[in-house]
Amino acid sequence: SSLESFTQVGRLHNLPFYSALHYSESASHMILAAKESNNRACSRYLASLMAQRFSRLHRDFSLDRYTLIPIPSSKRSDAKRGFSHTSILAKLLRSEVEKQSEVSISIRELLTPTRAIADQSGLNAVQREINIHKAFTVTSTRSQSSVPLKPDLTGTGIILIDDLVTTGSTMGEAIRALKEASIKPAAMLSA
Repeated sequence: SSLESFTQVGRLHNLPFYSALHYSESASHMILAAKESNNRACSRYLASLMAQRFSRLHRDFSLDRYTLIPIPSSKRSDAKRGFSHTSILAKLLRSEVEKQSEVSISIRELLTPTRAIADQSGLNAVQREINIHKAFTVTSTRSQSSVPLKPDLTGTGIILIDDLVTTGSTMGEAIRALKEASIKPAAMLSA
């Protein structure tokens, strides 16, 4: 079966949420191939679908600058894979969008897992919420005196990026961590 691309715009955690795919078995296989096997063709395809959703997001916000913040996997998962899947998606998305428009996009990997996070695929909504609770912190550049510097995100639309959203618990945790660091996301975007 083919992947069904569509424009889904809704609200999640009181923010606009843009999704590129209708979740299906085919979509699941595509995401897993990109995420677990580093299949770059799958990653590029997902990024191209996300770029289509980004064009809708850009019509809604009409900003000149956006900052993409990828939601990380656990440190152990990224170490095992040898790459960060959402970082790759963010870079491919930026490339796609910048080819099509005059929009300036930066990527800031500000979110860091604070502890081990269990694989969420077999968990229900309540279990996912418990599993991900307080799992992220915001990291930023440090000055010479080791005092954290708040990243300068003035005048930019802050967009959270993830490969898949099911219950929204991971997005909710990312939003919590960012708000705790006085960073307010404008929207969320997923494959």
